[in-house]
Amino acid sequence: MNDSTAVVRTFRGVSAAERVRLRRDALLDAGLSALADGTRASVTVDDVSARAGLSKRYFYEHFHTRNDLFVALGERLVDEVTAAARAAIATPAPDMLSRVQEMVGSVVSVLISDTRNARLFVDMMGGDERKDTVGRAEHAIAAMLIDAVVSDIEVTEKERIRLDVAALMLIVGAAQAISDWVDGGIELSRAELIEEIVRMVAAAIRTVRPDL
Repeated sequence: MNDSTAVVRTFRGVSAAERVRLRRDALLDAGLSALADGTRASVTVDDVSARAGLSKRYFYEHFHTRNDLFVALGERLVDEVTAAARAAIATPAPDMLSRVQEMVGSVVSVLISDTRNARLFVDMMGGDERKDTVGRAEHAIAAMLIDAVVSDIEVTEKERIRLDVAALMLIVGAAQAISDWVDGGIELSRAELIEEIVRMVAAAIRTVRPDL
């Protein structure tokens, strides 16, 4: 046997690499639950490890600090939200309202499919990792939304800047509205909530381009 050959050991049919991934996912899910049940300050390594059913040594195998856990949670949610937004853009739509409907519906679905996600997104807005995670998501989603809206029309550079700013402000506000809705503070159905967000987005776009 060649000594340079890598040996992949399995345990009950699960490879070592897969066990590492599963432990990380378990810790992330536990951290998301701990954050949803309390506040950022209340989340502890002991609690997250216990919820995941793992010892603390596995926590530190993946994260040096609690803040590293928060950053990883933010990055995972950002990836999910932007993937949903990209999928919406790829769906053919006949007009501006239909394109906005697809985009908003896809992003809202990510934030409410697991109610912890909406709370996490709003929580990240005030966190240390905002610049690198949720801040990136806000700008990315705003850009994709406007890309979808103006895909078949010409806009000036100034109009594009104004559209991006409007979309950015609406995304931040919509995230808070979704979180309030999840907590029962807004008495609308899911469809009605999406409809209201779509109306606001369309109205903001039309302040820049009334012809759309």
